[in-house]
This record gives sequence, C-alpha cells and structure tokens, in this order.
Amino acid sequence: MFRTSGRIKELAKVSKRWASSSKLIVTPQCHQQKRQILFKMGNDTPSRIVGYYVVFPVIPDESVENNNFMYNISKNEDWPKLSSSTPKEMYEGTVRMLMDYGATVMEHMEHLATLPAEERTFQNVVEPLLTEEYEINYAFQTLMLKMLTDWPDFDRKLFDADLHHIKIMCARDQMEKLTNINFQEAIKQLYEAKDGLTDWQSRLLEWYLLEIKASGLDKHDEKTRKLLGSWSKFIDEYRSKYITGVMSTNDQQTFVINDKKVIKDAPPHVLQKLAVDESNWETGPWRGRMTPHTIFPFMQYCGDRQLRQTAWEKWTSKAGFDHDFYNNSINIEELRHNNEGLAKTLGYSSVAEHRLSNKMAASPETVRGFINALTRRIRPVVIDRMLSWSAFAQRSELLIGDLQAYDMSYICRKEAEQHYDVDPIDLMNHFPFWPTFNNLVQLVGHIFNLEFKDITEKAGLEKANQEARIFSVDDKFSGQHYGRLYIDPYDRQNKRGGWNTMLARPESKERGLDKIVYLIGSAIAPTTDGPSVLHHQQLQQLLFHFGRSVQLLLSQSPYRDIAIPWTPFYASDWDSADMFPTFLQHFIYKPNLLTSLSSPHIKTSQNLSESQANSVALALSRASLWDTYRTLFWSDFDLSIYEMEDRKQKFWLDMYKEMYAEYFPFKRAKNDYQPCSFTPIFALQPHMAMYYRKLWNEMLALDIHETFDAEDDEIQTGERLKTTLLHSGSGDVAKELFRRFQGRNPSVGAICDFYAPPMSIIEEESEKADHS
Repeated sequence: MFRTSGRIKELAKVSKRWASSSKLIVTPQCHQQKRQILFKMGNDTPSRIVGYYVVFPVIPDESVENNNFMYNISKNEDWPKLSSSTPKEMYEGTVRMLMDYGATVMEHMEHLATLPAEERTFQNVVEPLLTEEYEINYAFQTLMLKMLTDWPDFDRKLFDADLHHIKIMCARDQMEKLTNINFQEAIKQLYEAKDGLTDWQSRLLEWYLLEIKASGLDKHDEKTRKLLGSWSKFIDEYRSKYITGVMSTNDQQTFVINDKKVIKDAPPHVLQKLAVDESNWETGPWRGRMTPHTIFPFMQYCGDRQLRQTAWEKWTSKAGFDHDFYNNSINIEELRHNNEGLAKTLGYSSVAEHRLSNKMAASPETVRGFINALTRRIRPVVIDRMLSWSAFAQRSELLIGDLQAYDMSYICRKEAEQHYDVDPIDLMNHFPFWPTFNNLVQLVGHIFNLEFKDITEKAGLEKANQEARIFSVDDKFSGQHYGRLYIDPYDRQNKRGGWNTMLARPESKERGLDKIVYLIGSAIAPTTDGPSVLHHQQLQQLLFHFGRSVQLLLSQSPYRDIAIPWTPFYASDWDSADMFPTFLQHFIYKPNLLTSLSSPHIKTSQNLSESQANSVALALSRASLWDTYRTLFWSDFDLSIYEMEDRKQKFWLDMYKEMYAEYFPFKRAKNDYQPCSFTPIFALQPHMAMYYRKLWNEMLALDIHETFDAEDDEIQTGERLKTTLLHSGSGDVAKELFRRFQGRNPSVGAICDFYAPPMSIIEEESEKADHS
C-alpha cells in the first residue's frame, strides 16, 4: 500500500527518522550513480556551534506510476516481475517502499498515543503495519532473489555493500515498532484480554512480547536504559573488532595445489570452490584460503599431508596470539564480560540462560544433559574407530607416524569409502539433477500426500533466469493449494550465495494471492558432454533446502513472523527450525529412500542396487562421525563458556586447553587458539550458547525417522506429521508441537543409535562386510 502524501510531508517524516543516523544509502552498481554518505558536510567545521543543519536522505524518485516493480506489487498481480523489471527499478523501488513504511510506522505510533485503551483492537493496532509489511517483505525477498541469481556482474565489494545495507535497512525498519512504548502497551493489553483474537493473532502478539522482553525493550527507566545501552555499545564494539581480526587474516596465507593428483578425489563443486580461476577449475591450479568456504574442503580432499599440516596450523592459530594487532583474545573476554552484563541486567543468571529462554531446549541444564548423553555414547566409538583410522592410514601408506588433527577429515573420508567400497565420483552418475529432483518430488509427495505440478510454461510466469522452473503444490486429499515453488538450480558466474531458500510471500486471501517460495540451488551446470550430476554433498544440500521449501509451503500461518521459527530472533525457538529439512537430509542414510532418489547410471544404465545403496548409506554415515564429534566438542565448549555466571572463574584459553585434552587423542598444537577465529560462537550475538542446534535438529529428525520405521505406515505417519507439525509452523512452541506428533518428549535414543549402533547391529554389519 503506497502513500500519496505530499513531497514536503514525506521529506519531513523521513528526515525525522534518519536524523540520528549516518548510514550509507546506496544504489545498484549497474547504474553509475554517485554513492552518497549522509550528513557529510563539505565545508570546514565551524569554530562555534550556532545551530543545527537538517540534511535529508537520498530518496529514490520511484512511485507506482513510474516503477514497474512497485506497480506489480501494489496492484496485487499474480506473479512478480522477475525479468521485465530492471535491477534499478527493483533496488530503488524496494528502498523507496522501506522509507515509506518507516514513515507509516512513525505516524502509526503517534496515532496509538492518542487511541483510547477501550478502542484498541488487533485491527487498528497491528494490522495497519502488517498490511505494508506484507508488501515490503515481498519486494525485499524478490530483490534478494534477483541479486543472488541474476545481477549485473560488478565489483564484489560494492555488491556486498549494497546487499548488506538493504538487509540492515529492512530488518531495522520492521523491528522499530517493538521499541515504541505505546505499541508495547497496546499489544500487551490485547494479549491479556484475548477478546476476539484468533489463535494466530494471539500467537503473533505473544511472539512480539517475548521478543520485546528478551531484547530488553520493555525496560523504560532511565538507569536501566543507560546500562543496557552501555552493554550493547561495548558488545557491538568488540564484536566488530573480533570480526575485523578474523577478516583481516583471511588472505594472509594461501595454500596452492598445482598437481591434480594431489586433489584427485575432489568432486567438481569442490574443485570450483578451490580453483584460482573458476573458468579453469578442471585444470587448476587450486588453493585453500583462510575461510571456511575453502579450508574445510581443502582439508578433506588434499592428499599432501605436509600441505594439510601447514594449512591446519595456520587456520587454528588465526587471529590468535601469533598476531599482535589482530589478536582476538582480549576481544573474546570483553564479549563474554559485556554479554554477561547484558544478560544479568535483563534478569538472567547467565548468557546461556538468556539465549535459551525461548528455545525448544529451554535451559542450559537441558542442553547439558543432551550433550552428556551424546558424549557417553559417541566418545567410546570414536576411541575405537581411531584404531581403524590409524590402521587404514598405515596400510594405505597415506601417512608416516601417528594420526594428527590435520589428518582426520581426509583419512576418515577415505577410510569410510574404502571400508564399504564406495566411489563417490562414480556414484554421481546415479543422481542427475532434474531426474533426482523429480524422484524427490514423487517421494515427498507420496509420504505427505502432496502433488507437485510443473507449471513453468504457464503464461505470465516470469523468471529471473531461463534455467529456473516453477511448480504448483497442492494437497492430494483435500485439494488445498499450498502455493508455488520457484527453483533456480544451477551455479553460474554471476550467481552468488550458494544454496538458499526464501519465503517470497505468505498466502493472502484478502489480496487473492497464494504463497510463493524461492529455492536457489548451486549444482554444477550441465554441459554439452552431459547433464548436471549431484555429488552426495550436493544431494544433501538439495534435500535440506527442498525440505525447507516444503516446510514454508505447508505452514498455515497468515503472518510471516510465525511462519516458522526464524533465526536469529530471541523469541523464536529456532534451535528446532531445521528439524524437517534435516529429516529429509537423512534420506541419504536410508538405503530404500536413497534408491528411490537415484536414477539409472548415465553411462552404464545400471540401477543403483539395494546392496550398493546400503554400502553408500553406511559409508556416508561412517565418514560423518569425526565431524559430528567435533561439533559435539564445540557445542560443549560453547555452552561451557556461556553457562558460567561469572566469566572470571575461567579464562577462555584455559577452558579450551582442558576440554581439548578431554575430547581429542592427540596433543594440542602449541599455537592452536581456534576460538579466536571461531565466529559461530563469538561473532554472532544471538548465536551464543546455540551451537548445539545442529545435533539437536539431528536428534529430532532421527527420532521422527524411528517413528516412521516403528509404525510402518508412511502415509498415515506422514499425514500426522504434516497436520501436527508442518501446518502449525510456529503457531505454538516447538516442544508442544513435537509432543502432539510423537505423544511424548524428544528422545536421544535414535541419534545415539545412529552414531553409536548397538553391538548387535555392528556385528550384523561386520558379517555382511565379510560375506561381500
């Protein structure tokens, strides 16, 4: 809904909102327009302040009348203008819509201040904002799709700046209402009264109130506000210093491979990541950089032990005591101190208690019990497996001497593949992209009674790239239309960001619009020599993001904020958000499901047999043990750092040394200071004490798989999962939704059995291996 108020009123409202800001306003770099920094005055600073200057922000001269993208959204047209709208129209139109929305929020807050309590309703307190939020979110998500998949190829740093600032602008404008005391009082009154509220409306208000409380926005006395502001200021300062230390050391070391024999096992998508020149990824050279994007595949596939050792030592010492200027040790302690102060000011005993207060796990004690249960089952298996890994390495002459930390990713992968005689490169020929996707659609459609219909050629459905396809998703039994899925599958030169899934817009019956979900893939593009084929790592990515797409499509929430638990809001139990995508991702460990996903070998035309699928599933599971054990270590370290009520009880490095010795069988390197660059724990404030969530989601997913196996009626079980969990989205807390499906709380039994099978299963597998 676009405003037609006069230019002077617009400028006055917008300038009021921006008066305390010095943000960078940017325009797409495909148009050579001057980038302008607000409030930068060209004249010298006067010797004496005699008044104030009011400097207006750069307001794009866009409107419904002259902008095709804005017109399409404002008129509730059926499908977004993905190809007929120019990048300039999409970017500047979105910026203008966000600015107009900011003015609407300000006007609405002023209105609430004069609205008598007895006249307040959901319709006049919340819905006026939701109306515009629907449109700006739709515009923003569609802009993101365009920027990530089909944006003019300009300087990467400028593109990242444009992307960053539009993200910050969108997030800030939508959260601004929660800071207003009039809005807070109004929604609290409505929530407590419950008069005329639907379940979804009540849940949305509850979500608002939880976010307000957990963020400290309900603290209005001057002393507390100053204290919270001080803690937040220093958190931002030291977080920025921490990230700067990490980013500044990214390119200090690179590790180049010129001989393809050294990296002969690497699949095409890894070679592309590591290639110095992406256009020559098959011939090289290749290099590892000090970023997770390249260092982990480098360690997994580099056959040169000396190179692995050097790379790992530099990686684990990054931003540590070896760097005078970029040493993050002090920044870690400052982040611990200030986050602890913030949590206690908000009424929590520790950082972990604050972060977990609205999560499915609910408390540090629950997570501690979960971690301890996994450790008791998995650690003995790792200790036992070390013998197999060492024996394999010696037998294969892959190393001389004892196994070290820098060997593990490479040796564990190789040992699992050899143990079950699996060739991952040849396996790719069973998984060409579109046949695999069609098999996945049929499989998920069968389990959950869904129908996916390819409507790509339907008139009026524009695509940002011609490789994309569009599917309509309906319920086979009820005939309910869930929405449409837009999928852009292949990697290409001007495509950015890897695999991604976005909710473009929820369903709106009032507007006559259905739900749209965007799925961005990163599969290797087909060539004249053959189709696009998926490595098992890419197959897992496809399963995960298709699972997220189905999760978004099936959620019946009319409000985006509670469609699913969104990261990184304090009010959302997003430690369970990946439960269903992880459930689908674990299809690769089920031989019958893996066979259903496969196609005849594109060279031999042979089907993937049951015994082959079983070997693949066991090999992939076996190879994942070490990464899971490291995840368990970091989950324990993360919780231990933040569950302390007084961080002075233990210095971070002392804790790291003690836990390292407890978890790992090899001596820690003298210069291993890996927490100094471990951004998932220290660089993202809402993520502190949340590293356990990967294992938590695996627990939930494997628990569900166990229920499917036990009930042996996938149609009935799938329908129950769909109606109790998926339809509900985030309409209730995740723990209650899970209990409705299972009839009980989650169990750690399934995940323990997956990584540490009972002896009967191990003996059975051993017998099968001997016979083969």
